[in-house]
Amino acid sequence: MSSVWTAIGSIPWFAWIAIVAILSGSVAGIFNSWFRHRERMAMIHQGMHPDSGDGKSSVPEL
Repeated sequence: MSSVWTAIGSIPWFAWIAIVAILSGSVAGIFNSWFRHRERMAMIHQGMHPDSGDGKSSVPEL
């Protein structure tokens, strides 16, 4: 277990910025996919066709 902490401790501070950015982007992407899926399922449940383009998404396109 000490070798893991040694490896983590040997990572320079500027690499942590990249690691945090990658992890944050991944979590944001997963959350966005999950939210769009729930929104799509709600539209189907209400009898709307999600691919029709009539309804506006509450999530802005990036």
